Amino acid sequence: MSSRKLARITNIWSKVVESESGGLSTKVVIEATDIFKHVVSRVGNDLLLQSTGVAANMPEGSIEVNDGLVREIVLEQTGAGEAVVRIIAEHPYEYSIVETMGIPARTTVVLGRAFLTDLMKNKRIVIDPGHGGKDWGGKGPVNLVEKNVVVLIARILADLFNKVEAEVVLTRAGDEDIPVKKRYGLALKEKADLFIGIHTYSTKNSKVSGASVRYKSSCGNSRAIAGMINKELIKKLKVKNRGLKEYPELVIPGNIPGVEVEVVTITNWVEEGLLRSPTIHKKAAEGIFIGVKNYFAADGPLNEVVL
Repeated sequence: MSSRKLARITNIWSKVVESESGGLSTKVVIEATDIFKHVVSRVGNDLLLQSTGVAANMPEGSIEVNDGLVREIVLEQTGAGEAVVRIIAEHPYEYSIVETMGIPARTTVVLGRAFLTDLMKNKRIVIDPGHGGKDWGGKGPVNLVEKNVVVLIARILADLFNKVEAEVVLTRAGDEDIPVKKRYGLALKEKADLFIGIHTYSTKNSKVSGASVRYKSSCGNSRAIAGMINKELIKKLKVKNRGLKEYPELVIPGNIPGVEVEVVTITNWVEEGLLRSPTIHKKAAEGIFIGVKNYFAADGPLNEVVL
């Protein structure tokens, strides 16, 4: 086939979308100069589109997605007029493919996210935006205040959990001054499966940066959960990893696992700037959500996550 007749793949992107009925799916869109032939196969949870009459007109290799279902998309030119698009998924799904003529032409792969809803449905999660009221928490070099930014992240995180039908309780939704004992006690009152505190880190040294997760020392699973959240948070935010820390002061009653996530370091000039962006709020919430999802999806006893 003449190269001038080949359809050329110009862009690949994905997003999580919600249908009119409220169901969620991951939509992977392959944009090209024309519709091209493909054969679909599955290898485990991966979906392969083996395509002919097509050439890559964009960089080959991996496109990071990490949306809780799809980890990445890989484009490979396998021969003259032959290419493979591999959608690497972490969980089972049902899928459909829609082709749309136009400029660009689009091959859209829709992957259902019902597995995540089945996994998270009826899980009870207490989310605690730290500080509030007269307790400002940390303050950045240009006066961004911790109590204000963590509640924004907490609201986005709550929405992510609500969309997969988890039951979420926020310790505060506004600028209330709530005693720590009451925050922790709410986890027991609500019979929570998990307590998540949202914080930033503060230090007098403005050169210190990065994210970390503290965990309840009296509950065995808490360290493993902290590791899962930390790993995904670093992937999303691409900041320095300050690691995991045991936190004896996190005295949530009973056997309820608990973590406190320090999303970045507010006293660092660069990271205070990051915290002013709604994009970073969203990415932080997504990282925490995926880490928690990985916890509930873990098969068998949890082990410490190697960072």
